[in-house]
Amino acid sequence: MTTHSPAADLRLSDASSARVLRAIRFHGPVSRPEIAATTGLSVATVGRATAALSAAGVIRERPELMHDGSVGRPSIPVDVDPTGPVAVAVHIGLHRSVVAICDLACRILAEHAIPTPGRDPEQIADELSAVAFRLLDGHRDRPLVWGGIATAARLTGPGRIDHELLGWVDVPVAELFADRIGVPFSVAPHVEAMAAAELLVGHETHEGTTLVVYAREHLGSALVIDGAVHRPRAGSAELAHLPAGGVDLLDDRGAGLLDVVGDSGLVRAAALHGIGVGSVPELAARARHDTVAEAILVERATVLGRLVGLISSITRPDSVVLCGQAFTDHPRYLSPLIRATRETRLSGGAPDLRVSTAGGRIQQFAAMAVALDVIAADPTAALASRRLSTAS
Repeated sequence: MTTHSPAADLRLSDASSARVLRAIRFHGPVSRPEIAATTGLSVATVGRATAALSAAGVIRERPELMHDGSVGRPSIPVDVDPTGPVAVAVHIGLHRSVVAICDLACRILAEHAIPTPGRDPEQIADELSAVAFRLLDGHRDRPLVWGGIATAARLTGPGRIDHELLGWVDVPVAELFADRIGVPFSVAPHVEAMAAAELLVGHETHEGTTLVVYAREHLGSALVIDGAVHRPRAGSAELAHLPAGGVDLLDDRGAGLLDVVGDSGLVRAAALHGIGVGSVPELAARARHDTVAEAILVERATVLGRLVGLISSITRPDSVVLCGQAFTDHPRYLSPLIRATRETRLSGGAPDLRVSTAGGRIQQFAAMAVALDVIAADPTAALASRRLSTAS
C-alpha cells in the first residue's frame, strides 16, 4: 500500500482551527472567551473551531475546572485530550537515529535511539519502523494519524530526498515509511525542521527574523521569517565546506569546517594530542582535569562562535537560536562562543542569542515538527481527511 506523502509547509498557519489549537496548547486549560481574547478571533469562530476539534478527538472539556460563578458552556475550560491522536517522528542521522511517539499537545510520549542501521534505505526503514511499532504498542488505544521524517538531506520531490552523507539519490523515503506504518509521512531537511520546532514549541507568535544554527556531526542554518521557515529551492545553506580559519589544537586537514569542528573531528584532534577518547562526552569529562582537552573544546566553541557571527552579519536576524549537541551539551563553553560571535562587528547591534528550547532532544523535536506539520496547519481538515482515508 502506498500512502500519499504531503510536503511539510513549516510555517505558522492562519487557519482558525490551527490558531485555536495553538492557543489551547500554550494556555490550556482555557475557556473559549479567553481563546478569543488571545487569538483575536470572534467568540463564534472559536466556538465552531472548538466544536470541530472536540469532534475530531483533539480537545476535551474540563467542567471541573470552571471558575466559581461562571455559567454556560463557553466558560467550560478546554485542553488537549490526553487520549487523542498520536504521530510517529523519525530522525535519521549519520551514526544515530531516533524514533519518537508524540501527541497533538507536542509532548513526546516515548522515544528510542539506535545506531543508524547501515546505509541501505530499505533496511533503515525496516528497522526504524520496527522501533516505531514497539513504541506504539504502549499507546495502542490512541489513533495513529501521521508521521514525519527529519534528516540532513535535500528534497528532490514530494517525499523524496538526496542524502549525500548516506549516499542516497532521489530516495522515496516518505513512501518507504508510509508503506510500512500505514499513515502518511512528511519529510523535511533536519535544520529547517529544527527551525520549525522553534515555531511549534518555542513561542506562541513569531515576528521578525530568527537564524537557527545547528552543529554536531552536521553543520547547517535556517531562517525563520515572520512565522515561516525559509526553504531555498536549491536546498539548505551549506556550511560544511567553509574554511575553519586559523586553529591551534583542532585538526584542519583542509576538508572544510565540518571536518574540523564535528564530533569526529574533535575525537581525531584529541588523539593527535595524546588523548584517547571515543566521543565528545568522554572528551568533555576529561576536560575537567586536563588542560589540553579543555583547550580543544574552547577552541571549537570559538570557531563555532565566529561562524555564528559571520552568518549573522550576512543575514542580519533579530535573534539567533543555537541547536545541536555541540551547543546544548556543553554549557561551560557558551561564554567563549558568545565572545567569538562578537568578533564580527554589527552596525545596529548584535541579535538576541539563545540556546534552543529543545536542548539535547532537538532531533526528536525536529522530527515531531515535521510529523505534526500538516495537522498543525489545519487540524480539523487534516484529521477529517485521515478518517475518510481510513474508512475507504
